[in-house]
Amino acid sequence: MAISSDNDPEPMTTAVVTIRIPCGADGDLVTDAEERISRPEDIDAVTVDDLHGIAPKLSATTITVGITIRWTTTMTDAQVRRRLAEVPGLESIERIG
Repeated sequence: MAISSDNDPEPMTTAVVTIRIPCGADGDLVTDAEERISRPEDIDAVTVDDLHGIAPKLSATTITVGITIRWTTTMTDAQVRRRLAEVPGLESIERIG
């Protein structure tokens, strides 16, 4: 019989970020945001939990979202900031954690 342990929880981070989604993107805003944010190395999955704001512009729509990121490895807040800085169109990180 296998024994499971909760001593090593999945490495996860919650954050609130603002990201620019170009007009004419393939999917809806939430799907496009999840796909863009999941591009950096070590990100396993991204889920948009909350939509905090939408600001349509001429060539893009800027959205502020609450997200949960599942990592392939444990990350510090500084490492999370560096990885998110790699996301194309990411305008700001309002909060981590």
